[in-house]
Amino acid sequence: MTDVTLSEDLVERIERRVEHTDLEGVDDYAEFVLSEVLARIEHDAEETGEETASREEVQSRLQSLGYLEE
Repeated sequence: MTDVTLSEDLVERIERRVEHTDLEGVDDYAEFVLSEVLARIEHDAEETGEETASREEVQSRLQSLGYLEE
């Protein structure tokens, strides 16, 4: 397992969202969201033949999901 540091603002935002899920806490929620984003990126890469997504694409996806401020 690896530790990840999140800003207090992001943790607070996740805590508000966790209340409306079956997930157990910030760690579970963050892992779920990251897994979903990576799955989408990998799926898109398979469809387009690209091997990796750019940093901008990842940031754009996280922003569209509400996890990064625009």
